[in-house]
Amino acid sequence: MTRRPSPLQATFSPAKVVVSVACLVLAALVPFIYPSTYGTGVLVTMLIFTVLNLSWNFVLGIAGVWNFGQLAMFAVGGYGGGLLIIHASLPPWLAIVAGGVGGTLLAVLLALPTLRLVGIYTSLLTFAAAQVVQLVIQNESSGTTGGALGLPSVEGLFGGLDPLWSARAWYWLVLAVVVVVCAAIALLARSPLGLALRTLRDSAAYGAARGIDPRGHRVLAFAISGFVAGVAGALYTVYNGSISPTVMGLTPMSIYVTMIVIGGLGSITGPIVGTALVTAVQQALIDHPGTQLTVLGVVLIAIVVFMPRGIAFEAGRVRDRVVTWMNEEEEVPAAPASPEGRLVGSRKGT
Repeated sequence: MTRRPSPLQATFSPAKVVVSVACLVLAALVPFIYPSTYGTGVLVTMLIFTVLNLSWNFVLGIAGVWNFGQLAMFAVGGYGGGLLIIHASLPPWLAIVAGGVGGTLLAVLLALPTLRLVGIYTSLLTFAAAQVVQLVIQNESSGTTGGALGLPSVEGLFGGLDPLWSARAWYWLVLAVVVVVCAAIALLARSPLGLALRTLRDSAAYGAARGIDPRGHRVLAFAISGFVAGVAGALYTVYNGSISPTVMGLTPMSIYVTMIVIGGLGSITGPIVGTALVTAVQQALIDHPGTQLTVLGVVLIAIVVFMPRGIAFEAGRVRDRVVTWMNEEEEVPAAPASPEGRLVGSRKGT
C-alpha cells in the first residue's frame, strides 16, 4: 500500500526544490546583472508589494473570503512600525515584526464582525473599514500620523552603505522575506488548515457538515494574512523612510487586485507573476501616466477572457502537458524480436 506524502514532502519535492533554488539564485544575481540604483529600488518596491499580494491571495484566493480591507492592515503595519521607530526608538528590525503584530490585531478585529456576512456584504464591509482607517489616519489632529503628508523621516536599514549597495542589501532582504512567505503559504495550503479553508471556499455547507468550524478557520486565515500584510507595510515604511495615506484607497486597491487576478487567484506563484508583469507595464509607461490604468484594464480583460484562472495556472497546464508527453514517449514499449532477429508477428520470410 502506497503511503500518501506528507504536506512537507508534497510541497518541497526534489523537482520543485531544484527549480526553486535555480530561480532563487538567478533572482539573487539580478542586482549584479542590472547594476542600477533606480532599477534595484524599483525591484525592492515590487518585492514589497509581492509580499502584500501573497498575504491578500491567501485570504482571497485560498480561504475564499472577499476581503477588500487588506490595505488597512498594510497601513497599520506601516504606521505602527514607523511610530515605534520615531517615538519608542525601536530598532527597525523589531519595528518590522511589530508592524506584523499590528496587522494581525486589526485583521482579527475586522474578521470577527465581517465573517458573519457573506458575498458582496463582506466586500463592502471590509472596504468600508479600510476607508475608515484611511480617513482616521489622514484627519488625525494631534499630528501623530502626519495627516495627509504622512510620517516624517523614519530611520531605515543599511544607512552606512553607499546607495547602490544599500539598494542591493534591501533587495536581498525583501527577496528573502518573499521566499519565506511563499514557502510558508505553500506549506499552509497543503496542511489540514489549507484543506479546510479550500473546502469552505468551495462549499461552506459541505465543510460545516464535515465538522469544520467556518468562523474559527477564517479568523485564523485573516490573522495569518494580516501579519504578512503588516510586515509588508513596515518594510515599505522603513525602506522609503515614510508612509502616507495615499498607499490606501480605491486606485491602489484596484491595481493590487489586478496583479493577483492576472497572476492567478488562489495559486502560490500567481501574485509573483502578476506583480512582476504589472510593475513592468507601469515602468514601460512611466512617461505616460494617463495610459497606465487603461493598458492595465485591457490586459486584465484579456486575461479574464482567455486565461480566466490566471497566467500561473495556464503555465502549469502547459508544463503538465509537456511532462505527460515526455513520459508517454519514454513508456512506448519496443517490439519483441525473435532469436533470428525478425520482429515477432512479422510475415516476412514466411
